[in-house]
Amino acid sequence: MRVGLRGLLALATAAYLVSVSSKILLPPLQSYSDIGFMYDVFVLPTHNGIPYHAYSAISSPSHGYFVYSAIPAILIWLSGFGVPSKEFYLARMALFTFPFVILAVYFLYRICVEFGVDCRRIIPFFILAPSFLVMSFYSWDIIATSLVVAAVFYAFKKNPRLVGLCLGLGFAAKDYPLLLLPVFMKETQTWRSRFEILLSTVLGGLIPNLPFIFIDFNGWFHTMAAPSGGGGLYVEDSIWNVIQYYHLIEQGRLMSIVAWAIVIFAILCVTFSTGSFVLKLWLVEATTILVFPTSPPQFNVWLLPMFVLLPIFQYLPFLAFDFLNSAIALVWFWTADPFLAWGLIWDIFLARIGLLVILLIWALHGRSVSLTVPYNSKSQGLPGQLNSVGQCSLLPWGTANNRRDKHDHGLSSICRTGFEWF
Repeated sequence: MRVGLRGLLALATAAYLVSVSSKILLPPLQSYSDIGFMYDVFVLPTHNGIPYHAYSAISSPSHGYFVYSAIPAILIWLSGFGVPSKEFYLARMALFTFPFVILAVYFLYRICVEFGVDCRRIIPFFILAPSFLVMSFYSWDIIATSLVVAAVFYAFKKNPRLVGLCLGLGFAAKDYPLLLLPVFMKETQTWRSRFEILLSTVLGGLIPNLPFIFIDFNGWFHTMAAPSGGGGLYVEDSIWNVIQYYHLIEQGRLMSIVAWAIVIFAILCVTFSTGSFVLKLWLVEATTILVFPTSPPQFNVWLLPMFVLLPIFQYLPFLAFDFLNSAIALVWFWTADPFLAWGLIWDIFLARIGLLVILLIWALHGRSVSLTVPYNSKSQGLPGQLNSVGQCSLLPWGTANNRRDKHDHGLSSICRTGFEWF
């Protein structure tokens, strides 16, 4: 079956409309969604005041801090202008975030076509993934995710400035792209290209923040420095939250950050020489979800593009993991006490975490047959022509003439099919 870009974009649009419709038509999901929550506790009480000024970590409504980055803040402000109801606010926000859905699908398609990954994987692992159907219009994770995919594409294209720009803009939408910066910089060979990535990342992250810095620096600075989750911790946010029931919340946060740093360091050391560039990105994201102090279900959107680009992951294990993640949001409103430790939400959360651990082990075990981006001495230090010896080829075979690289060793079928069930 041939998969074209127009078909993928049409299907992604339909899937996104499912996510949007569920938030507009189902009032309970409006409150569970961060987008709807912002309208209730910030836009409405402050009459759509300026973010970081009318509501910030210094002067905020009683429901908690406004801890979102600059791009979501801009979209919240624009979406709140003159809207007669919450539904109109949500519809306008959906229009503003929709281009980033298109951006994610477009760059995923370009990577697949140009570097020999089966385009069909975009459908089950991204567009029709339960987390996409539920969470693509939930918070603003899809914005950062699309910009990370763009950064991966420009890394393959050996353009360090655009890599940094995409990461910086992604950071202005969500903190997590900054966690991936060391992986992108490690894949370069020269200090010049590393400096270009770093400088472009700083500029890309600074530009959307400049208006708020000039309007109210103190409000902006204290809000950026405020800890995520200032409004409270929830069972489904992190495995460390069980410690809150023993009145050790702050110690639990510290322990989780220390554990996260240790796990990230250990994984990067293990995969330093044989691990795939894309796999390292997935590992950083997955371990952040696993052990970071605040990792709610919408963070799964980060992982979806990497699942597409890593054919070592097969569909049924992925589906089980992603379905459990989405089930947390879907079951929330049919649970008598969703905040109860060891209740139904907690059981689903632990099952999700268990499957993520299994996928992590599987990824580390199969790293020698995952997508590899070796260095190219002729480039500016970013990934160039791709080597397939002993690993899946990312050479652009199979897009026009179905030729196979002579050094492929028969592993190209892993990259091209990717629909093994187990």
